Amino acid sequence: MNKSTTQAKPTLNGKSEPSKQPGNAIVYLLGCLLLFSVMNVTVFNVALPEISGDLEIAPGLAGWVMTGYSMIYAIGSLMYGKLADLFPLKRLMTIGILLFAAGSILGFLSEGYGWLLAGRLLQSAGASSIPALAMLIPARYFPPERRGAVLGLIASFIALSAGIGPIIGGFVTGALHWKYLFLLSLGTLLVLPFLRRALPDEQRQPGTIDTIGAGLLAAAVATLMLTITSLGSVQSAICGASFVILILLFLMRSRRVRDPFIALSLFTEGPYRIAIMAMVLSSMTGFSLMLLMPLMLESMFHLDAAQIGLVLFPSAMAAGFMGRIGGRWTDRFGSIPILLMAALLMISGFVLLASLSWAGGWIVAAALILPNIGFVFIQSAMSKLVSLLLPKERLGSGMGVFSMTNFLSGAIGGALTTTAVGWGVPFPAILLAMACLLVLQMFVIQFILRDRVGSKLFVATDR
Repeated sequence: MNKSTTQAKPTLNGKSEPSKQPGNAIVYLLGCLLLFSVMNVTVFNVALPEISGDLEIAPGLAGWVMTGYSMIYAIGSLMYGKLADLFPLKRLMTIGILLFAAGSILGFLSEGYGWLLAGRLLQSAGASSIPALAMLIPARYFPPERRGAVLGLIASFIALSAGIGPIIGGFVTGALHWKYLFLLSLGTLLVLPFLRRALPDEQRQPGTIDTIGAGLLAAAVATLMLTITSLGSVQSAICGASFVILILLFLMRSRRVRDPFIALSLFTEGPYRIAIMAMVLSSMTGFSLMLLMPLMLESMFHLDAAQIGLVLFPSAMAAGFMGRIGGRWTDRFGSIPILLMAALLMISGFVLLASLSWAGGWIVAAALILPNIGFVFIQSAMSKLVSLLLPKERLGSGMGVFSMTNFLSGAIGGALTTTAVGWGVPFPAILLAMACLLVLQMFVIQFILRDRVGSKLFVATDR
């Protein structure tokens, strides 16, 4: 394993100061953790019918195995990011992994729905630390000229994990039992000692956590998730109204306290908010595609879960392979050109899928390569850009907001997509609507974000 090195770290005034950087091996350790964390989101999708049957519960209750997990995952990604501004990453990663493992054991040993759900929620409370801090570690420890390659490699692991998750989930559920899916996550315990050795020692930073503000924001995110997952129902309207009230209370609280949980200036000053807006559009389309394709393949070609997994697998592998290349291109050419190119790749893929999907499953498999590669390029390029736009003292909370918004955008896009399918909207029309959102994203990047980023001295490394 590579040892930590000390190198010059650029500052806003052009001077340099020594900065301790962990070795390159930490990137692969993060990749292993992401493999377990991201895969844990998707492996249970294929097992929901078996869970419903074994526990003799309604499909809606079984769905909370995913809904509850997603809700805590979104909240946790923000909380860990904020905590990282104050507490050592080594401590936060250790706590997260141990919670993840404890939830896995509880879920495997559970008897009845209540304990099963408790295990999944505890899993999520720990697992959410991994993507949030995995994006923060390159931003904190790697210089801007190398950051894109590191984030690209991390994005590759995420794409690979999402692709193999349903396949592994179907195999384990069919060959053993769905409870054994919980044991997959215990692999993180094998990585933990090596990660602790690779991460540098840090001191707790001065500052406090606005617990009331954190609680209001967490409740707002939870009600937003409930609004999304119950779209079109009375419950959705009630949760939506509750979300508006809670977010207003959070804003009032943030204006009154000296050290708010999330500084509102993040969204009122500089180009950070424009970057988040652009990212929302791509995340809505990229994550929606992952939900839309299984529905389309089942409806149009009557494929089962295993066959659908095989159709989706090549594009996931292509994205995993190209992610690191996209990160290197980001370091060489800058985030803005790569974001524009990636959006064009996604648009081309959506148009091909809309026009040629009737030709067969393998045509779909080939056409899916373009949007999947484009999406992984966008994730790494936008992650680097956002990390450069944030001041050091707000890097953790800013990246936490980025991770949470990324996740929520995917949930919103997925809810809108499945609602459209339920209303009978043709699949090609949905795909073309996604392409239109990406055209809007290109407009935002080219005519709004580019000018504002170019005016910032501390983004000089990002052309």
